Amino acid sequence: MTLRSQSQTMSQEPHLTEADSDPIYQPTEPIPVHGMPHLIPPDITTMKPTNFRQLAVNQLVADHLFKSHHVHHVFNEITGERETMDTLLRGIHGIQREQSLTNEWDRLADGKLNRVKGTKTIEFISAAQVPSGRKVTYGNFVCDHRPLKTEPNRVRLTVGGDKLDYPFDASSPASNMIDAKLLLNSTISDAHRGARFMSADLKDFFLNTSMERAEYMKIQFKYFPQAIRTAYNLEHLVTSQGWIYIKIKKGMYGLKQAARIAYDLLKRRLATHGYTPCKENINFWKHQWRPTKFSLCVDDFGIKYFHKRDADHLLTALNKYYKITTDWTGANYLGLTITWNYNAGWVDISLPDYIKKVLHKFQHSTPTKIQHAPHQWTEPVYGKTRQYAIEKDTDPTLNPTDKKLVQQISGNLLYYARAIESSILPALNEISHSQATPTSNTMQKCKMLLDFCATHPTPTIRFNASDMILHVDTYAAYLVLPGSKSRIAGYFYLSNHPPFSRTPTPCINGAIHVECKTLKHVVASAAEAETGGLFINSQLAIPIRQSLEALGHIQPPTPIKTDNSTAYKFVHNDMKQKISKSWDMRFNWLRDRSIIQKLLNIYWAKGTNNWADYFTKHHVPSHHRGIRPLYIYNG
Repeated sequence: MTLRSQSQTMSQEPHLTEADSDPIYQPTEPIPVHGMPHLIPPDITTMKPTNFRQLAVNQLVADHLFKSHHVHHVFNEITGERETMDTLLRGIHGIQREQSLTNEWDRLADGKLNRVKGTKTIEFISAAQVPSGRKVTYGNFVCDHRPLKTEPNRVRLTVGGDKLDYPFDASSPASNMIDAKLLLNSTISDAHRGARFMSADLKDFFLNTSMERAEYMKIQFKYFPQAIRTAYNLEHLVTSQGWIYIKIKKGMYGLKQAARIAYDLLKRRLATHGYTPCKENINFWKHQWRPTKFSLCVDDFGIKYFHKRDADHLLTALNKYYKITTDWTGANYLGLTITWNYNAGWVDISLPDYIKKVLHKFQHSTPTKIQHAPHQWTEPVYGKTRQYAIEKDTDPTLNPTDKKLVQQISGNLLYYARAIESSILPALNEISHSQATPTSNTMQKCKMLLDFCATHPTPTIRFNASDMILHVDTYAAYLVLPGSKSRIAGYFYLSNHPPFSRTPTPCINGAIHVECKTLKHVVASAAEAETGGLFINSQLAIPIRQSLEALGHIQPPTPIKTDNSTAYKFVHNDMKQKISKSWDMRFNWLRDRSIIQKLLNIYWAKGTNNWADYFTKHHVPSHHRGIRPLYIYNG
C-alpha cells in the first residue's frame, strides 16, 4: 500500500464497528491461544540454525531514529544527489519551489501576502538590533515531498540549534520505533473487541508556542523571493555582506527548546480534556475513562480507539488549538506503510519505496546476479572446535570521499534495519565497526549489502493477534570478533500467555525489536558471554514490559530463553561458583529480577529453537534463503 495524498486521506471514511452504537464500552474475553493458527509454532524443523561461528559485527543503531524524514527528501533524477535550495531554484521546477519558499517566509512572519496564515514566529530586524553578547546562528532549508501535508512539495526553514546555548534542559519525550510496533500489536490483538487504528498530524506544531527568550539567526538575501523582499521592505535591512537578520520569537524546527515548549503546551491543553501521559511510559497517552490510547512522536499521533466517538473526542480537542490532518485508514505512521486486516487478525508494516530511493541516491545499479547474503561469510573449517574471527583488516584505507560514502550508506540503512529489515543488522554493524577507518574491503561489504537490498527491496513484517505477552530469545557467539570480543543478540516478540510450566513453548510472531551488538568487555568463557547477552536483553525487556502495561496488557514474569545451561544455572543459583566469581557484580542483577522480584522467567531450551541465533553469525546464502521467510513475511 502506498502513501495516500491528503485529499484521498481526508475523504476516507472511518471504519465503523457495531460497538459504535453501544452506549457503554464493554470489553470481552481475550483471544484464546488455540485461536491463533496463523502464528508459526516453535518446533518447525526448517528453522534449525547453523552451528557455524563466523565473522561478527558490532551494534551501532540509533535508539531514537524513529522519524524517517529522509524517506521524503528530494533527489536529482539523473545524478541521485540530494537536492538543495539552490539546485531546486535553478531546476525545471524552480517556479514551484520559489512559490513554496515564499509561502514559508510569509507563514513564519506576518502573512502579509494573504496566501497563508502568518504565525508571527519571526521578525526581520537590522543587525544592530541583535542584543550584545547573543549568538547568531544559521538557517537551513529542508526540501522534501510530504504527500500527507497540505503543501506536498514543501520547503521548510530549520534553525541551526547546535550553535546556540541553552540554560535549561530542552529535551522532550517522543515515541520510538518499539513504541509504535507495540501500539500496532495492541490494536490488532484487540481488533476482535472493536479496536481500530488511525493517525493524525498537527500542522505548524512548533510555530504556535511563544518562547521566554528570543533567538537570532541570519540568512543570505538571495533566499528571499521578490514578493517577500517587497512586502517586508528587506532592501532596507540587508547588510553589506548580504545578510538578513531574523529574530525568532516562537518555536521553530531546529531549536532544541522548541519541542519541549510545544510538548508542555500540548500536555496542558489535553489535560483539560482528560488526556494525560501514562505513568508507566509517558510516550503513551490515555484518557481518564475512555479506552483510547495513543502514542505521540513530536507532532504525529498514532491512535488506538474502540469507538468513532472516542476518536472524534480526541480530534475535537486537538482541533480546538491546532490544524490537523487525519488518516482514518491508519495506513501511514512514522514513515511506515501499514496494511490492516482486522478480520483475519494481522497487520503488515513495510517501507515499499525506501530501497528504491537509496539505490538511486548512491547510483547503485541492480546486480546482474541475485544476492541472498547481506554480508561476506567464511566457509567453516570442519573438525575445528571453534572458528575464530580474523583479527585485522590489512587492506588499503579509503580516501576521504569514499570514507564519507561508506558512512552515508550505513546511515541511510540504519533506520531501515531497525524498522523492517533486521537481517541486515549484522552487516551494518560490521561496516559501522570499521567506518572510522574504512578500507577497500569495507567498501566491498557496502556494495554487497546494497546488492542484497536490491535483491530483496520490499520486505514486510507481519504482526499477528496474540495475548500481548512479551517473549525474548537471547543468544551469544563467543570470541568471534577481532580483539577477542563476543557478540550477543536478542529477539523480542509478542505471543501467547505462557503456561505455568517453567519452559514455555510460545508461537512465534514478528519481531518488535532485534538486539544485535558486541559485548564491550572481553569475557573469559562462552558461558560468560551467554550470561552477558542474557543480562543486556533482560535489561531491555524491563521498559518494554512497562510499555505493554501502559497499553493495558498486564505482564507475567517475562519468559526469556537461553540455550546455555551454565547461564541458566547461574541465574537460578544452581551451581557452585569458581571462575565465575568475576560475574557477580555485573550479573547478579539477573537473579534479583528473576528470583526475588519475579519480573523475568529465565528458562533453558535447545539452541535449535532459539530465534536470536540468526543474528549472531554470518551465514551462507543457502541458510538465509531457508530461514529468512520465518523472520521477514514478504521480501
